[in-house]
Amino acid sequence: MPSPTVKHREVRTAMPAGWAAAPRAERKPPVLFIHGLAHAAWCFDEHWLPATAAAGFPAYALSFRGHGTSDGADGLSRATLRDYVADVMQVVATLPEPPILVGHSLGSLVAQLVAERYPSRGVVLLTPPPLSGAVPMLLSVGKREPGDVAAALLGLTLPMRPSSIFHGLDEETALSYSRRMGRESPVAQYELLLPHRIGPVRAPVLVVGARNDALVLPSAVDEIAQAYGTSPLWLSEIGHDIMLDVGWDAALDAVLSWIEVAAHDTAGRL
Repeated sequence: MPSPTVKHREVRTAMPAGWAAAPRAERKPPVLFIHGLAHAAWCFDEHWLPATAAAGFPAYALSFRGHGTSDGADGLSRATLRDYVADVMQVVATLPEPPILVGHSLGSLVAQLVAERYPSRGVVLLTPPPLSGAVPMLLSVGKREPGDVAAALLGLTLPMRPSSIFHGLDEETALSYSRRMGRESPVAQYELLLPHRIGPVRAPVLVVGARNDALVLPSAVDEIAQAYGTSPLWLSEIGHDIMLDVGWDAALDAVLSWIEVAAHDTAGRL
């Protein structure tokens, strides 16, 4: 059964100067950022979207249905990962060229589900939950915040506390970001706990882990990297939300450096 469509889907955009007029062979590929649980497009628009465009890449970030200013809030309680995949696929269809997919946390799982259906030029998985299921991650969170886990198991959104998603950010800024988080679909949140079989993904894959991630365990990052036959790129002194935490610029530089190589290697294949 196809996913129900939504009339309005928030897509934030930052375009490099002169990109459309440049010869096709000289254009850098679009980069599509896919947010994580309870986040929305704004989390990439704070820093990464403008910085990506400044580096010459057309940059886009969408909000899933029911997130940010996208339609679908009334049906958010029933939204599935399959619906989020449909949201991404519909945005991809509007882009000028096939993009590099960059997914964060839950969004990294969505990015993989898209990539097994769509021939992407590359996939970047930021602090990804394990494909074997996120139960160990939930148990780890439960040791610190048992009430949060109990609420999540009852269908409420797992709180994105500053202590869970940031490492070096000042308290005031961290709290302001945390307060901007929204609701998550209890169905999609539950699906994170289940095992997923994905593939084949016929594109280069970069797996990025954060040494000070309080949500995703290092074993999960290692597991996904091993599944793709690669080694993780580990970032030090940064937390789960690497696009907002202190050190976001160095993290983005590392991601864009990999994208430059991946885009060159896949040029002309699509």
